[in-house]
Amino acid sequence: MATPTLKQQKTFALIRIIGGLAAATVLGYSFAANILAGQPAEGPVLMTGLMAFIGLGYAAFYTRSLSRVAEAEKDTEPR
Repeated sequence: MATPTLKQQKTFALIRIIGGLAAATVLGYSFAANILAGQPAEGPVLMTGLMAFIGLGYAAFYTRSLSRVAEAEKDTEPR
């Protein structure tokens, strides 16, 4: 299987960043709404908060990946 081009790698990373941030936003809102409504931070509510945090980590990981791809692209540009 051929390796993806730099443009494809950038697109994949950007899609994953947007997805991670969207998931973190929705789950973070749900967690905050439940906590503010008086639910204890245990069980499913706690797992929702943890998943929001994991979504942020997912987005951060692919942000680093996007940075590496951009550096590789900059190195291959003609001057």
